[in-house]
Formats: sequence, structure tokens, C-alpha cells
Amino acid sequence: MDCLFYLVYNFREGFIELQQKMLKKFVFILILFFTHANALKIEINKGHIQPDPIAIVDFCDVDGDDIEIGNEISCIIKNDLKLSGLFVPLSSDSFLENKKTLCKNGPNIKNWKVLGARFLVYGKVTQKARSLNVEFELIDVVTNQKMLSLKLEGSYSKLRKISHAIADYIYERITNEQGYFNTQIAFVETANGKDSQKRKTRIVVMDQDGFNPTSVTDGSELVITPRYDSSGQSLIYISYRDNGKGSLGKSAHVYMMNKRGARTLLINEKLMKLLVKKNHGNPVQMTYAPRFSPNGEDVVLAIIIDGKSAIYKINLATNQLIQLTEHSCIDTSPCFSNDGKKIVFTSNRHGREAIYIMDEDGANPKKISKGDGKYSQPIWSPRGDFIAFSKQIDGQFFLGIMTPYGSGERLIVSRYLIEAPCWASNGRSLSYSMESGPGKKSQIGIVDITGYNDRIVDTPKDASYPAWSPTVKMNN
Repeated sequence: MDCLFYLVYNFREGFIELQQKMLKKFVFILILFFTHANALKIEINKGHIQPDPIAIVDFCDVDGDDIEIGNEISCIIKNDLKLSGLFVPLSSDSFLENKKTLCKNGPNIKNWKVLGARFLVYGKVTQKARSLNVEFELIDVVTNQKMLSLKLEGSYSKLRKISHAIADYIYERITNEQGYFNTQIAFVETANGKDSQKRKTRIVVMDQDGFNPTSVTDGSELVITPRYDSSGQSLIYISYRDNGKGSLGKSAHVYMMNKRGARTLLINEKLMKLLVKKNHGNPVQMTYAPRFSPNGEDVVLAIIIDGKSAIYKINLATNQLIQLTEHSCIDTSPCFSNDGKKIVFTSNRHGREAIYIMDEDGANPKKISKGDGKYSQPIWSPRGDFIAFSKQIDGQFFLGIMTPYGSGERLIVSRYLIEAPCWASNGRSLSYSMESGPGKKSQIGIVDITGYNDRIVDTPKDASYPAWSPTVKMNN
């Protein structure tokens, strides 16, 4: 009995000792984890999106017969929705119902469920002397519910706009996000080589899918960084045109151009003379084009004096120029917040280029970027939830986003060169300038904020500094 007691006692003591050792080891691991928790970083660059299959039937005439215009409209809608990355248009070869039966009797939902379609779109076109009436329906195949039924009217010349508008309505109804297909992108086109003395730059405006490129400047001047106002009716850009007036002529000038091509000088000659005087008689340079305030009443820009740039605000009604930061460092690329109360900008005031936010009057500047590398060209989302930026780390360029508080930074695209991000009007997609390697063509990329759907817009010549217009709504 004593022997048994001895064995049990020693077993109990040994077990307790083992428990104590295991507890000490566990506590040590916890201490180690929390001590180094700040060093642990998990970065998710891209999300995964499962696109919805959608059946888009070629639009027909009122009798259900094939019509070339109807085929073109459905083709544009398919392309828009596919490019969004959220939809996969099904092949028309698999359809079990023809457009004539569909437009006359409506869909037999079983014929679309068996194809695996999530949504169905069909419509018809009525042609008048100089205009089109286009009506369409969007069906939820799973629930057999009509989600949308609309009619749009416009001239033949607006066929693509009507088609983009239909894609916008479909996108909005399904995603509850604003569409961005009926938009334009303005950019700088460069010809005759980037480094050539004979190079020509012009501002070109195209549809967001790359169609209908139209030059809005003639190539006789060096132009950079166009920007749209909040209405989409005006473009603002920087021009270097040597008009033979000494330092005044060689200075950078800011122009505002309306839809008809008429342009006005934003900083008038009187103000420019004062800036040249402030710069000791030397030409005035600008590092980045102005950006409009949300209400369109003001613009912010960076002006270089004595080799250092500061941020200024101009009231368009009074032409009053207000200096917001000092010429003590490089403050550049300012952009208003979506409510106009804040300005985000880049500065090297504490050494390396970083992103800062200040009040719209220049008060309370605060650094928000926290990561390594050099940040540049921040731009506030139209929704106010993110700030996009370009970033350089060890010679590699990235496109990234963060919250206005500097949290949640994600790098979603990497290229040899990335610059000039610009938001689509729905705040869910971005355009940007990129180059894939040394001496390669400058191109425009478009990506959504997940980084999953990244594509290049085809342009015949070098294209850079894209600016996205607001979405144009068409009456229905």
C-alpha cells in the first residue's frame, strides 16, 4: 500500500511538474507573439471575384427580326459588362430561344436556367427618321423576376452613348453601385518619341472603352495632366507655350477648356507677373495640374518658386490666388476630398515623400502614410472612402489605396512605371499611366480596387496622364 501510494504520489508530482513546464512554454510563446506582433504583416493585394454569367440577346426590331443596329448595341453592352470583371456574357450559340419568340412572348425561364445564366437581357429597337428608341428588360433568371424595364431615346450619332447608358443601368441595378461605362477618359498623347525635340503632345478624349478618340488640342504646345471638373463640361490642363515674352512666355500656364473647345487662361497675366517677380524674374513652373473642388468653385495646384513647390488655391469667380503651404520643401499634387473640406497632397517636409492631409484653408497638416517607399500623386475617391496613390519601393512602382486615416494600405498593381492614378466616378475603378519596361510605350491601365480586373486600353500612340469624366446619365 505504501508502495502504491509512493507511485501515485510521484506520478501526480511528475504530472504537475509537466503541466508547469508546458504552462511556462505557452506563456513564453504568448509573450514572444505579442512582443513581435507589430512586426507581423499580412498584405492581401488582390481579392477574388466570381463573375456572374449573363445572357445578352442581340436586340431586334419591333417585329423580332434581326437588325444591324440591334446587334451593335448588344455587342457594346456585352463588352462593357465583361470589362467590368463582374459579368461573363454567355455565347449566343448556346441560346435555346430566338429573339423573335423572346420579344413576342417573353422568356421561358427554364431555357435560360439550363444554360446556367444568372441574368438575362433582351430588347428591341425602333428606328425613326433621325433617332432611335431602344427598350430593354433585365430578368433575374434564378427568381424569374423582372429587375428592370426601360426605354431610351437618342439620335443615331449617340448609338454608343445609348448602349453605354444601358450597360450602366444594368450594372447599377445588379450591383447597387453607380455605373461608369457612359464616360470619357482624357489623356496626353505623345508622338515622335518621348525624348525627341520634335515630339508633339496633344490632349485626346476617348470613350472609356477606347473608342472614338478625338484630339482637343492641336499639338502646337507641350500639354500635361488634363483634369475634368465635377460636371464633366470643362477640362483644365497645364500648357508650356513659348510665346516670346521672356520669363512670362516661358512659364507654365493653366487653361480651362469647355466642350466647344473654347479656352480661358486660369491664372491671368497680372497674377503670373507677380509669380514671376516672386521667382526673381525666372519662369514659373508647375509640378502637377490643378484639380477642381467638388462644387467647381476652386482649384488647387502646386507652383514652384526658388526650386521648391507650394500649394495654392484659386477661386474661379474672383481669380484670387491663395497660398496654402510654404516654399520650404516640396509640397505637390494636391486634391480636394469628396466634400471639399480637406486636401490631400504629397510632401517631403519630413524627409522622404509621404502623403499628408490638411484643411482646405491649409491648416492642420497631418502625415497619414505609414509604409516604406516614396508616395506620390494621391487622389481622393469620389465616395470619400479611399485615397489612391502611386508608390515607389526599391525601384519598383505600385498603384495602391488606403483610407483617409492612412489605414488599410493595399498595393493592387505593380509595373515598371506607374503614375497619375484617377478614379472612375463610382469610386470602384481606377485609371493610371504605366510602362512595362525601359523605353516601352506609355499606356493607360484600368483596374478595380480589388486589383483582380486589370486591363490595358489600346491606343495607337503613347498615352499618359488619364483623367476620367463623370458618368453621363441619359433620360429614360
